[in-house]
Amino acid sequence: MRKPLPLLSPWLVLSVLTLATLLLPAATPAKPDSAEDSFIPIAPSSDKAAPKSESTTSQEEIAPQPRRPIFNQDYQQVIDQTIQMVSNSQAQRLAQQFGLNILNLTWEDTGRYKNSAVGPNISDMTIQVQHRDPRSQAYQLHLMPVIRHPNFADKTADIRLDRFFLKVGNEKGTPLRKVALKDILQNPRQYLHQPNSWAGRQTSLLAERDTHALVSAQASFLPIPQKGKAEFNPVLFNYQSYTGDPAVLTILATREGTSMTVIDNQRDAFAAGQTWGQRLFFNRDGERASLTGERASDFVSSGESSPSNSSAEIEKRGLNMVLLIQVPLKQKRPMLEMEAADAAPVPSAAPSTKARSSDVEAAVIGHGEVEGPFTEIDNLAIERDPQYPIRVTVQFYKATSNGEVSSADMKHIHDQIARVYDDADYVGSLVVEGETGRPTEHDGPKQEPPNWWQEFWKRHRSNTGQSPEDVWELFSRLLVQMWTVSRTS
Repeated sequence: MRKPLPLLSPWLVLSVLTLATLLLPAATPAKPDSAEDSFIPIAPSSDKAAPKSESTTSQEEIAPQPRRPIFNQDYQQVIDQTIQMVSNSQAQRLAQQFGLNILNLTWEDTGRYKNSAVGPNISDMTIQVQHRDPRSQAYQLHLMPVIRHPNFADKTADIRLDRFFLKVGNEKGTPLRKVALKDILQNPRQYLHQPNSWAGRQTSLLAERDTHALVSAQASFLPIPQKGKAEFNPVLFNYQSYTGDPAVLTILATREGTSMTVIDNQRDAFAAGQTWGQRLFFNRDGERASLTGERASDFVSSGESSPSNSSAEIEKRGLNMVLLIQVPLKQKRPMLEMEAADAAPVPSAAPSTKARSSDVEAAVIGHGEVEGPFTEIDNLAIERDPQYPIRVTVQFYKATSNGEVSSADMKHIHDQIARVYDDADYVGSLVVEGETGRPTEHDGPKQEPPNWWQEFWKRHRSNTGQSPEDVWELFSRLLVQMWTVSRTS
């Protein structure tokens, strides 16, 4: 959520509301040391000529990773300690020394009003882990910590679109190959499991404005004990999207391939019930599968990588990376202009618990067992909205068993994030710096209208059946005993 909910008491407002997330993985292993096993989605700017899409294919096969976390009290403790990173005052101070925040909900927007928390095309992103309570056997959802630049100012980078390269082939069950993101956007049907799921006559999602992508970077933490795995989903809530009329299409890119779907904020609920947004999945030949995270050291010990400095090797090959790409779409009935609620104070961070040593390392991203059909375009006649830029969220995944981060961990995270920005053509805030002249400045309205929130709640209730009070109750469950930050902070 970006703003406190209307008609609710200040004490309730102090208790809930959230922030979140970063980036994603790399290529599938056939030969651990082969270049084609790596996922390097952004070509260095020093390359005079960007590499071309590969016409030859790799014979590697995408194997599901069915090992799930053991549903016991020990793993529940790993989850609890991981999610408490956002309320750990010492960890927050470390992050702030590098100009970063630890959040559990992040703002990944293609279009924001100037000096506002909201805008004409905005999205909240979380990383969610579903776990069965060992006592009640009921499923519970947990928001994972993410480290990034503060949400409100939203420091972003403009990176040339022709520098992005993704793996494809997973959607059809064929060998993986590398393709330019620009080529995927130019002819998306070629990279769909069911090309006919895109109704209408449109053939491209590329706009004339797309010289650059609007890029942000983050580090995302997963609760992974030694010899264990975490199963999780990135979850995206787009404030403008609703059933039958999505405002964004997402492209989820990992080392194992590329998965495209439209966002309607309703599909693919967890067994634990409805959440804030829509789960994103890996597309395994037309079937959906959640993502998994495994410790770099365990990935190495299983013989899938060289043993020398396993975490650094995994990061060098990009196996811990995920890209979440949002492509803005025209809507048949765009959301009317609306009103913002008052700002809520931010609660103080909880005191840090007894010191434990950090065991942070890179998390190798894979996928789990298939869970049902993968929805792509949902038989809709979608069309690119050229008013807004393509947004790319780069995520670097980290494993932790106790939620502890050291100053060395935080410096490494800062340096990883900084490398994304250092290699860009433009860096800054499109929110607080006025008109920047950047190629990623959106062409939509720039000033927040007076009735924005009123109109949002009207549409959201029509789409999901959720009132503001229902959403408040949902966030109360997700964020109980957590330090959180609202859309107005």
